[in-house]
Amino acid sequence: MPYPAPLRIAATSAALAACALLAACSGGTPWGATPQNLPVTLPDLRHAGQVVDGASGSTAGALRVAERVQQALAADPQLAGQGLTVEGLEGGLIVLGGPVRSTGDRQRALDTARRVPGVSQVVDRMRTP
Repeated sequence: MPYPAPLRIAATSAALAACALLAACSGGTPWGATPQNLPVTLPDLRHAGQVVDGASGSTAGALRVAERVQQALAADPQLAGQGLTVEGLEGGLIVLGGPVRSTGDRQRALDTARRVPGVSQVVDRMRTP
């Protein structure tokens, strides 16, 4: 199971800081860890922090998927103007909220969101008056 983004970012930041600290050591450390004598293999960080366009596994990707869901809901004349909210989370998870006029509109909104590319799961937080 992948770690949550804040934990991955913290681990990446810690690894980068450790690399920078060790690279700055010219005489080594008391325990013998120098950049040439590291006891572990460090991950390849050349591509750390890059966001792949369209990826729903990143925060930017989740926002793009949420925007596409919002556009799909707004394009539906039956759902437009109802004040539905869309929240995009990592992994293509979408949370729909706000008021809907009927259970038929609720199901229509859920079906519309599920058809958007990049959506893996839709959580229903909508309410009927």
